[in-house]
Amino acid sequence: MSKENPKFNVGDIISFSRGLYHHWGVYYGQEHGKHYVVNVSGGESNSKPLAITSKLVKEELNKVAGKSAYSVYKELDTHNKPRSPEQMKADMDKMIGTKIKYDPFGKNCQHFATQIRYGKEISPEGESAAKSVAKNLSNFRAEMDHFSAFGTE
Repeated sequence: MSKENPKFNVGDIISFSRGLYHHWGVYYGQEHGKHYVVNVSGGESNSKPLAITSKLVKEELNKVAGKSAYSVYKELDTHNKPRSPEQMKADMDKMIGTKIKYDPFGKNCQHFATQIRYGKEISPEGESAAKSVAKNLSNFRAEMDHFSAFGTE
């Protein structure tokens, strides 16, 4: 998609390709000739390694994108009805500046974006990552059990 003249509608989920994962935001609209998205940004570490406190912010689209490719993500529209642009924008306005607990598997930026668009949190990317981590941990535990058996004889 052209960074100079994107064609977005309020409430469109924008997917920013970051290589191994995607960052997600919601198109807010245009102000003063610039395009804006609301997204989960930054964070303050806390005692849980996979949970941080992040903030919902309204930022210029190109700032969020940086050098990343981005596009509108509508794959979930086939099974979920988008809410009205007015509802989505009102919710974004209420949430900008709000701090949230961030978890890459259970409360990530895709969960936020789908909550705004559909009124419910959905994250196929987070679910896939969680399954992959669980499978790898299970395999690792099995390998460790195998090795620990040698020391008991």
